[in-house]
Amino acid sequence: MRNGDWTKNSWIRKPENLKIVHESFKKFGYDKLEHLIFKSENEFLIQGIYIKRNFENLMDSLELTYSKPEIQTKYYAEFWNRRKAEQNDSIVYEIIREFNSMKSDKKRLNYQNQFVNDTLVDLLKIEFDNQNLNSQKAESDFYTLKKYGLNQSAYNLLYERAEYLELELNREKLKKELIKTAEYEQPWLIDNEK
Repeated sequence: MRNGDWTKNSWIRKPENLKIVHESFKKFGYDKLEHLIFKSENEFLIQGIYIKRNFENLMDSLELTYSKPEIQTKYYAEFWNRRKAEQNDSIVYEIIREFNSMKSDKKRLNYQNQFVNDTLVDLLKIEFDNQNLNSQKAESDFYTLKKYGLNQSAYNLLYERAEYLELELNREKLKKELIKTAEYEQPWLIDNEK
């Protein structure tokens, strides 16, 4: 799902998977993901999906209209009808409600550890938690990717990621530890050097 089209992904539509992703994002910290949503006054862009609405107003309106079909405009009625058809409306509402509460309280949401996917949290840390990046953390990130079998991502960390290139690493030694795959899979860490 990382590099795929969210609009066509059936895995993310399942309530149990939405719960896992949401709880994992809460553990990592939604605040560390805010830069993924490009907002302006009346529109926003997330993962290549352009929505011509104010993000905060949209989230507030989605929460407000969930249980009040009488006040739903066409947009909100269609949104909630799609969620009902996918049978994920209640978890989507829970996510929106919690997300909105975080915004108003300026607090970090508590997560339910039994629903957290630690692999996802580890991958989020590697990609988005790079303020104090040093050689030791880079090597740890490399071994985390390797542990999860993400050899292409580990290679990209060594040679194709701008934030890692200036760090002192024994790249050739580490590269020899990687396993070449016979089947190509999209890496978690993509090449951001070209």
